[in-house]
Amino acid sequence: MQIQSVNNTPAFQANHLRTAVKLAQNAGQHKAAIDIYSINKSDSEFINKLLLKLDLKDRADGTAVKEKRNINDTIRSVLTKALHLDEKSNDGVYMAVENGKRISGFLDYTNGGMPLIKSIVSWRGKEKNNVRMNLFSEFLHKVGIPSGEDIAVYAEPKSKGHKWLLEQGFTIPAQPAFTRQRLVMPQEAVIANTAKSDRLLEDNAGMKITQNSERTHIELTNFEL
Repeated sequence: MQIQSVNNTPAFQANHLRTAVKLAQNAGQHKAAIDIYSINKSDSEFINKLLLKLDLKDRADGTAVKEKRNINDTIRSVLTKALHLDEKSNDGVYMAVENGKRISGFLDYTNGGMPLIKSIVSWRGKEKNNVRMNLFSEFLHKVGIPSGEDIAVYAEPKSKGHKWLLEQGFTIPAQPAFTRQRLVMPQEAVIANTAKSDRLLEDNAGMKITQNSERTHIELTNFEL
């Protein structure tokens, strides 16, 4: 991606992975759109703007899957990681944007053999569960299925994030009891759960999903983090 500063507004040629649009149920309602992008060191100007704004407010996500102690520290770690990635990296960072201006979630992963989700966070309002599911579904589409491998994640037992992961099809293999528990999804289940995640978004949340493969010029006007 190439980023330019336009009147102090972040504008960049983004790797646009998907769009999920929730159509208005009633007259007068605005449709809600969630876009998923991948970011890397080509976006350093944009990422550094986010890092500068990060600590202006606290964020909370009771269902977060994270390694750090809070959401702001997790976002900082994810953004810093993105500064060291490029288009050829096996690892990745996904960013969710609501309605073209509100950054509302991140997912990051490693992929050195078995793909491993490091964090999934979403902190903004009533759409945060749909944001989380879109991030996860995109990971399954772009990384989980193509890898041909099982996928894994670590989460704190009895946390809401741990419960959410089990609901998405992860299982608990036999292992010693640590603070964070390793969950695994076998490859055959990855394929089934990818379709399931899309159905949940389309049928339950009423969202229409479009997979994108082209770079798109995006300008986040008065963007919010």
